[in-house]
Amino acid sequence: MFLFLLVSLAGHLLNSGPASAAVTVVKTLSGEDALQHLQETNTVCGAVASAKYVESSREKSTYLDLDRPYPNQTCAVVITASVRPKFKDPPETTFMGKNICVTGFITASHGKPQVIITDPSQITIEESATPATNSTGTGIAK
Repeated sequence: MFLFLLVSLAGHLLNSGPASAAVTVVKTLSGEDALQHLQETNTVCGAVASAKYVESSREKSTYLDLDRPYPNQTCAVVITASVRPKFKDPPETTFMGKNICVTGFITASHGKPQVIITDPSQITIEESATPATNSTGTGIAK
């Protein structure tokens, strides 16, 4: 009898239905699209066009501006002072000029979308999707 109750309880816990509203669907967005997805958790990808560590500010944040340099960026990645020491190298030099994707909660500041990261693992460097070519342009690297 006890085993039956234990199995029934386990089955009920495993089949408790859909999860609560905390579940989010992650989409991959461009910086341009991020503004239409405020208050959502998504992945935003783009080229880091400008990067700056604002050491003189009270927040001491690092900004990675996607697609166009500040103040015309399509989206900003904000690395707070508490997260910055978790990076092996300064993020403003590591990511400058690279294509990156950042996954996190999208908010807005001064009418521009931004993602404030809480862990370095939220940022990935994307490798070029173009195939390597040889001198004949066949797309096959030798």
